[in-house]
Amino acid sequence: MVGYSDDDIKNAAEIREWLTKLIFEKQNEIERIKITLSLIDSVLKQGSFKTAANLNLNKKPFTDEKSTSIYDESKKETNNPSFKKGNGESSQLLETRQIKRMKDNTLIAQVEVSKEKIEIIPSESFSFNMDTPPFKSFFINRILEGMKNKDIDKVKQGQLSELDVISFNTIQKENNDNILKKIEIKNYRDKDRINEIFNTVAWVFTRMLEKSEK
Repeated sequence: MVGYSDDDIKNAAEIREWLTKLIFEKQNEIERIKITLSLIDSVLKQGSFKTAANLNLNKKPFTDEKSTSIYDESKKETNNPSFKKGNGESSQLLETRQIKRMKDNTLIAQVEVSKEKIEIIPSESFSFNMDTPPFKSFFINRILEGMKNKDIDKVKQGQLSELDVISFNTIQKENNDNILKKIEIKNYRDKDRINEIFNTVAWVFTRMLEKSEK
């Protein structure tokens, strides 16, 4: 068996450290690309364009089995004894997602999805000033208002009840009228909107932190 010199071992250790760092950087880069792609898809949807996923590039018959509305699916939960009912009581969580900062994997917010609403709750470790771009200019005015306008159009066309129009509310921290405590989004209705909201707010919160740390 051939032995290795101290220099060989030292070089191997340095190469390993470099490869480990490279893998970490590439993983972060891939995550940034995914968020950017989701953001671009959101913008295209606002302009009534089709995303790449809907272009039928593989020439296979399109099925909508994976796009079943969570709103419809969650109605089945009302027959489950563990599903809470009554005034002042919240329904069972359908899903919880975490938003983490890419550079150090630190939790910056949590997204909780129930039948009635989506709640986006920033971590206590961070303060998100709602005047920091692109929170209002993009997330509120373009993404959420865009969804609301589409629902209003469906109401005018008789395709949707006014009671089912998406609505949202930004809740501020007590004694600090500009720092975000929570975002509530009601009548989201389907998985596509959950994904769009999650991906967009992840990108928006990341950009807000970058601006606040400069």
